[in-house]
Amino acid sequence: MLANVARSSACPCGSRHPFGDCCAPVLDDAHRAGHPEALMRARFCGFVTGAAEFLHATWDPVHRPALETLRDPGPRWCRLDVAHSHAEGDRGEVHFTAIGRESGHFFTLSETSRFRFDASLAHWLYVDGDATWQRLDTGRNAPCPCGSGLKAKRCCARD
Repeated sequence: MLANVARSSACPCGSRHPFGDCCAPVLDDAHRAGHPEALMRARFCGFVTGAAEFLHATWDPVHRPALETLRDPGPRWCRLDVAHSHAEGDRGEVHFTAIGRESGHFFTLSETSRFRFDASLAHWLYVDGDATWQRLDTGRNAPCPCGSGLKAKRCCARD
């Protein structure tokens, strides 16, 4: 089940565009991701909204987990920062940092993700990535790491 994200609200991917103009169209149709960064941003939104079928369909079949695994809610994702991306031919790469919260703790995920364009599907697929996870020590009265300007306890740390 998808989390309720209004199409007029800011896109969870951090682009500062409305969700309905940014990642929602890609979540509706993966063919709309014209480059790896667009797919990466939409996949982040897929994790935020619980779009397991989209995540499954845009994961390279050689490396993709079972659909049931993707239905597990997992961490609560708070922020995405894309450092750089590029594509050359049918290969692409995106380096990003994401902030999440799970089991009462914030963490960062820094990853260099690899993508390939599948001509038979006519869209990009996430292949795999080199990831580093790190716990963030954030007090409840500290600013939220999502960048909202609110205290963590009033934002992503509220239970």
